[in-house]
Amino acid sequence: MMLNAIRNNPLLLTDSYNLSHYRLKCNMDWEISHMYNRKDGMVLYGLRETVTELLSIQITEEHITEAEHCAARQGLIFPSELFHRVVRECGGFAPITVESLPEGTWCPAGTPFAQIRNTVEGFGELVTWWEGVFMHAYFPSACATEAFLMRQYLEQKREEQGEGEGFIWRLHSFGFRGHRSLEDAYWAGTAWNLSLQGTDDFHTTAHTPGAVIGSIAALAHKVTQQFDDELACFRHAIDATADAGEKIVALVIDTYDANRVIREYLPLLARQARERGVRIVLRPDSGDVLQQAVEIYKIAEAEGLLEETAVIIGEGMGFRQVKAYDAELERQGVPLAFVSYGVGGGFYHNLNRDTLGWAMKTAFSNGKARMKFSMERMKRSIPGEVKVVRQEGRLVAMTVAEAGEKCLYEMIYRHDGGDVLPQLLAAGPAHWNEVRDRVRTELTAEHQAQAAIDLSDGIQALVQQLAEQYL
Repeated sequence: MMLNAIRNNPLLLTDSYNLSHYRLKCNMDWEISHMYNRKDGMVLYGLRETVTELLSIQITEEHITEAEHCAARQGLIFPSELFHRVVRECGGFAPITVESLPEGTWCPAGTPFAQIRNTVEGFGELVTWWEGVFMHAYFPSACATEAFLMRQYLEQKREEQGEGEGFIWRLHSFGFRGHRSLEDAYWAGTAWNLSLQGTDDFHTTAHTPGAVIGSIAALAHKVTQQFDDELACFRHAIDATADAGEKIVALVIDTYDANRVIREYLPLLARQARERGVRIVLRPDSGDVLQQAVEIYKIAEAEGLLEETAVIIGEGMGFRQVKAYDAELERQGVPLAFVSYGVGGGFYHNLNRDTLGWAMKTAFSNGKARMKFSMERMKRSIPGEVKVVRQEGRLVAMTVAEAGEKCLYEMIYRHDGGDVLPQLLAAGPAHWNEVRDRVRTELTAEHQAQAAIDLSDGIQALVQQLAEQYL
């Protein structure tokens, strides 16, 4: 969801050095580029919507004029004739095709998960013109991958602990307010819903109608501060929840004195909750929140109130912290099902383009297969046009001749020139549901053990040939 993309001039959505490439290159007839996750395996998500929202904007002469003025401000010359041809010969739509693996697919490191090429001779420079925008899909993919790994962890712990399906609800998204933009909130929230179920990201209900998600009534400090008597606030919250016909309410306990709430109020509140058919979830929010959770468990256990009591910790939580806290809970004999976590900025703040090593590299240009060599093996690109196939459960990049009709790529955008609309695959709720179903299938698939993409004999031979030529 590239907010306000329709008001952007698509010609400006590029890196400034691209403006000079049309004259620095010796040939722009035909080009092919691949997009890779060079560093780590990932769940592909968000590329289709990023590509189709951008490339469905029709380029106009007004866009070109504005781009010329903007280039002049940087002391650069805009390649106007290239885009005048797009307007004259292609109806204002980029004559390229973008194909990618189906979203929700687990891509081992080094997978050419997308392939871009021009469809009309002479427009090779357009293959990489919007590289910077396409790269932005690293964020939804990284978020989808993080949520996927969290779900895997929960499934593993659920099996170890002998718990039911409710165990999966232990992780809850608290992330909405910490985002840099609504676009980031959209991508992270919908990516979370692919694998996880507890969320306070209310906006995602409109974007992921097929998601199995939920939240609960909860106090905030602002509510507790309204009351002259904190205990009266908690009692009111329990009664109001029961009167509304709901069964669970979270009580933030550090507005004044968390220790008093745990040691004095907890038995009183849990017994009231029992009488009203409600479960209370205490939320320690400052101090040593983990040790407070342990103390809550011990008091509830001693008072015979475990069925009425639980804990959620939302202070500084990320995946690494979740695993560390769980390890300590197990050491202290607290069942993991007793403690849930509200994960906020720790879900997405440390994710950047380098997290998965996203890159886009030329594979064919000036009439030949091309590749980038590197001192680091995973930074090498794959030469030539490829097809990605699944062979004996593993993803393999093959030459076109080797793969034949087999290929996992799907075309998400294509325009062959002329005064017609481009072909594109829509991205919306129906697509999101397909991605979620594919992610759920990948959770139990054995091929996740594949660390890196496999290269066919044909591609390895081509790499060797280029190595002998250039190294």
